[in-house]
Amino acid sequence: MGTKIEFTCGTCGYRAEVSGGRDCGMVGVVQTMTCQSCRRLVDVLIGYQGKDGPSGNPDYDQDLGVCPRCSGKDVEIWSDPGACPKCDGRMIKGEETLLWD
Repeated sequence: MGTKIEFTCGTCGYRAEVSGGRDCGMVGVVQTMTCQSCRRLVDVLIGYQGKDGPSGNPDYDQDLGVCPRCSGKDVEIWSDPGACPKCDGRMIKGEETLLWD
């Protein structure tokens, strides 16, 4: 089961609800990344059923490495503690907000 955590920038107040690193549910494997196109923290699909990489299903695999917000492919791995994608300030880890499968 995956977890979502609220992160807040101590400088500009930007907030993101993401896993904070690599995480997985029953089907999807995600990695928190900074999308350079939309300048947001997002959980990007990186694998299937606990394994990184393609599943072999083209319909599923088309979303690997793609920002779920803007469909951009210019994403970089982010992990806690990390920089704010908006202002480069420090993101502060908050409470767990959601458990996902």
